[in-house]
Amino acid sequence: MSTDAEDQPAMEQNVASDADKVDGIVAQVRADLAGESPERIAAVLAQRLEQAGIALSHSDIDALARQ
Repeated sequence: MSTDAEDQPAMEQNVASDADKVDGIVAQVRADLAGESPERIAAVLAQRLEQAGIALSHSDIDALARQ
């Protein structure tokens, strides 16, 4: 007996929203760069968001870096 969830690849079962992805990336960057300047945090955030295929404005990235 199988369910729909078991018939899908694991990656398709756990699709995170872009907001969830952004939250996770921001949390990870903050942990990785604790004590760094907001400018450095913004630069790394921009890079990691681009790698994840998430487009945010520079002002949004700056705001996240300064939180």
